[in-house]
Amino acid sequence: MIDNFDQIILWLLIGLTALWFSFERGLSLMMFFQQEEYDDGRFLAWLKEKRGFDRATSFWLFGIGLAATLAHALLADSGLLSYLGGALFLLTFGAFIHGVRRSKSVRDNSKKPLVKTTRVKRIMAVFMALNLVIYIGISLISNLAPSGENYAIGITNNSDSWLDIISFNALTYNWPLVVQAFLLIGYCQLLPVTLVFANKLLEPMEERVKAGFRKDAIQKFHTLKPKVIAITGSFGKTSTKHILSHVLGAAAPSLATPGSVNTDMGITRVIREQLKPEHQYFVVEMGAYGPGSIARLCKLTPPDVGLITAVGAAHYERFKSLDTVAKAKFELAEATFAQNGNVVVNTDGIERGLLEDRLTNVPGNYLKVGEDGDVKLTKLEQTADGLSLTITDSGEEHLLKCPLFGRHQAGNILLAAACARAIGLPWSAIKGALASVPQIRHRLEVSKNAAGPTLVNDAYNSNPVGFASALESLDALVEEGGRRILVTPGMVELGEKHESEHERLGKLAAHHCDVVLVVTPERIPSFLTGLQSASDGQVTIMSFSTQEEAENWAKTNWQTNDVVLFENNLPDLYEATFKF
Repeated sequence: MIDNFDQIILWLLIGLTALWFSFERGLSLMMFFQQEEYDDGRFLAWLKEKRGFDRATSFWLFGIGLAATLAHALLADSGLLSYLGGALFLLTFGAFIHGVRRSKSVRDNSKKPLVKTTRVKRIMAVFMALNLVIYIGISLISNLAPSGENYAIGITNNSDSWLDIISFNALTYNWPLVVQAFLLIGYCQLLPVTLVFANKLLEPMEERVKAGFRKDAIQKFHTLKPKVIAITGSFGKTSTKHILSHVLGAAAPSLATPGSVNTDMGITRVIREQLKPEHQYFVVEMGAYGPGSIARLCKLTPPDVGLITAVGAAHYERFKSLDTVAKAKFELAEATFAQNGNVVVNTDGIERGLLEDRLTNVPGNYLKVGEDGDVKLTKLEQTADGLSLTITDSGEEHLLKCPLFGRHQAGNILLAAACARAIGLPWSAIKGALASVPQIRHRLEVSKNAAGPTLVNDAYNSNPVGFASALESLDALVEEGGRRILVTPGMVELGEKHESEHERLGKLAAHHCDVVLVVTPERIPSFLTGLQSASDGQVTIMSFSTQEEAENWAKTNWQTNDVVLFENNLPDLYEATFKF
């Protein structure tokens, strides 16, 4: 039997366990929330699509509430009821422990772990405070429920009349436990909403913090005044930045935004923490997440030189039309011309109609790079050691060699070289620097091992141009007698072009691959259709649910002479099949 003191202890125990569960579940939800860049709407839409609601703990709680209801009705006159309450309390405790384990399992199996930034810690603190208030409210409401004599439906056995079979019999009933069990189901299901609400409550403070950091960055930038080369584009901007920053760094102290950092706060942090007085050049990658994004970034770092790599389908899903993408990217040109600067534009990476429209509506001093441009590629050779480019600049021919792979990198090399030339570097310095460009991590990064196959890591991201180029590179990298193996989950954010682009690349893969390992095939059925239609049974095709499974097969079965291309690696937002 349990007395009132024991019951209080059990209530406290359940409370602490419920908060522990909330904390662990909150961390797991925050991991995905962070990947969605703290966008409330996108996070909740993704959670709905993945059916990421709580199952296990809620099922336990529903069973506990149902068991309590039935047991009190059936054991009304039994002394077992006093023991039953304690047992159901302990089962509630077990339900939350099970939920804790499920939450930790989701994080343990994730490919991109939660980064516990200061913002994450603030959101989690408010989230836990809200959960504490909600749990106290549930406890108070539960304890307001009567636990003495109540009326419940009972069944009599002494009448043949249906009207007399159901009667009302008095029994002693413990409502608080039942009410609490069902209210806690709602508590579990609303945790994602509570997390979003915590973020909403913090938004004014976050904006003040961001404004303060941005102000510091602007003041520091205007004091140091480095020459800014800003790069944007639907694809190719990170690789082009990597090449250009290496070339400029060989001539003078330079700084570039690291990796794929291309947002307002990312650039702000680089300025505050890394920009030094000796830096003569500051190469800034600028990402467009909607109209006005680039314009805002240009106010933070006004560009002296702008570089537009491409206008394509890489973020079609966000912008809905290529015209909107083009206008967003050419915000960089507008800002550069306002500084009396020059803009390098890849004419081969933009549809002719869109290009002509933007050049007309945003007039200025453009250096056109491409087949019909001022700087053009006249010959390209891809070898096992890298790329060899013959280019012409104002009628002069130059040979550029660079230890990078993939035909699409030729365009990035050409853009970086043209930009460096526009800044004033001589061709001799540009050629020397290009010959020692280090490979770009996870972007068609080729590694060779005498005891194993040639590995091509293009897993960071994927777009139609880069994917096609990576496939073509397999022919040059495979050794005699080896196989060309592709591991891919396809591409993301292509919008209405998703099916057509995947089908086209599936057909291309059939011509450049011997073995294709398709990850999450249900996402890219048109890729399989194109692959199967063009392979004529000559390509071995296998499907896998996760990247890990496909990689394990490749590692177990690859041979020394093979070349293995890892094309894209979906973040958890796309591949995750978790269940809470």
